[in-house]
Amino acid sequence: TYLRINMKTTNALLLIAAYLNSTAAFALQLKYFDIRGAAETCRVIFALGEESYTDVRYKIDQATFQSPEFNEAKENGDLKLNLNRAPVLVTPEGKTIGQSKAIERYLARRFGLMGKTPEEEGMIDCISEHCRDVKDATRQKGFSKFTRNKTDEEKAEARKEWFENDMPTMLMKIEEAVKETSDADGYSFGATTTYGDVAIWALLRDCFPADAEDTTKAAEKCVVLNAIADQIQSHPGVAKYLAERPDSLW
Repeated sequence: TYLRINMKTTNALLLIAAYLNSTAAFALQLKYFDIRGAAETCRVIFALGEESYTDVRYKIDQATFQSPEFNEAKENGDLKLNLNRAPVLVTPEGKTIGQSKAIERYLARRFGLMGKTPEEEGMIDCISEHCRDVKDATRQKGFSKFTRNKTDEEKAEARKEWFENDMPTMLMKIEEAVKETSDADGYSFGATTTYGDVAIWALLRDCFPADAEDTTKAAEKCVVLNAIADQIQSHPGVAKYLAERPDSLW
């Protein structure tokens, strides 16, 4: 009797393991470094969509900033369709999608965050592009530690000008535009969560830690945008992910 019970238990465990392995095999896979970076918005969209996925994270050696796992993925051809860069998303059918923004839009459509018509999708996408304009302008201002053609004094001046003048001006323009498309507090388009809301959250709440305080101050008059960012931040799935996400370099 004991032998029969033990064999049944073993068989049951084997079946459970096989099921879990097959489920993982058919889940979406997001492949990126073990940092937030260009894949974090994708991870937040997954949290909104509440779909299980495999979060493949290439470890980075903090001493050398090298990633043997990433190099191996390149050698294996895993990243070929994204020009040997990360992130990539692998679908259950084995299709590989590169470019972080393309992945974001794919996931947003998958989870119903792009509206119901082509026109609505275009308007939601427009909001996300406004946010990307701000991020692009930040880089072009040239005050990050990676900027090589400016002195520390010049970087400090550029940073001050950006957060005190340029960024508040751009954010207020987005604020006024979103007022035209929002039908309820906390939403940039209509009265449901969209990809545009996620883009606003990423812009205002998921910036570099060193920029967080200055970003908050630059957006202090943007009541509409802040309400949208707070709505995303308080979503149960997103709140859980943010509370549990691994610490990273950036």
